[in-house]
Amino acid sequence: MKFCNRLRPALHTRFEAFNSGFRALGYKESSADKCDVLLIWNRRAMDHTLAKACEARGGTVLVAENAAWGNDFMGGHWCSLARGFHNERWRFKQGGDERWDSLNVPLAQWRPEGGEIIGLPQRGIGLHGHAMPLDWVPKGCTRIRKHPGTRPCKPLEDDLAQASKVVTWGSGAAIKALMWGIRVESHMPNWIGEQDNTDDGRLAMLRRLAWAQWRIAEIESGEAIRWAI
Repeated sequence: MKFCNRLRPALHTRFEAFNSGFRALGYKESSADKCDVLLIWNRRAMDHTLAKACEARGGTVLVAENAAWGNDFMGGHWCSLARGFHNERWRFKQGGDERWDSLNVPLAQWRPEGGEIIGLPQRGIGLHGHAMPLDWVPKGCTRIRKHPGTRPCKPLEDDLAQASKVVTWGSGAAIKALMWGIRVESHMPNWIGEQDNTDDGRLAMLRRLAWAQWRIAEIESGEAIRWAI
C-alpha cells in the first residue's frame, strides 16, 4: 500500500508525524497519482483535483485540518482527521463514549439568556457547500467578532465573557463556546458541531467529535490513520 502526504513540509512536526504514522502501518511513500491513500489539508484547488482522481481509482482521501476544539486543547497538540472532507459529522468512524469521557473536560452550565449575541464568521476556505459562503452574514447579533486569522487578538474566552449565544457557520470557536455554556446557532449543513443546546445534545456531539480529533502522538503511531481509513 502507498501513501502521498500533501501537507506543507514547513510544518515539520505535523508533516513528519503523518509520515511516521503511515510507515508504522506498512505504507510506502508514493506520488499523488499512484497512491492508495492521499493526505491533504482541507480540500481546495489542486488538492481537490488530486482527491477526485484518487477517489475515482478507488483510493482513500484523508483530510487533515486544525482541531475543531483547538490545536492546544487540554494542554495537548491536536489535529483533525476525516475522510473526504473535514468539519462534517458523517466523515469519520465513530466509536463509543470513552474517548471524550477519558479527557474529563468540565462543561459549564448554560448561561442565562439576555447576554450578548456574537457572530463568529470563518475565513471561507474550502469548496462550495462546505466553506462559509462569502455573502453569509450572522443576523440578530449584538456584534461580530472578526476571524483573527494569524493576527493578535483578544482571547476568545475574554471576548465571549458576556455572551449568552453565538451565531456561526461552523467554526471551532463555537465548539469552545459550547463548552463554556454558551448556546450556539449554526448554519452549516451537517456541521461536526451541530447539536440542540441541551445537556444531552452537547455531550453527544462532543463524544462524536472526539473521534475526529487526534493527538500528534496518536498520528505518529499510526493509530489515528488506521482509525480514519
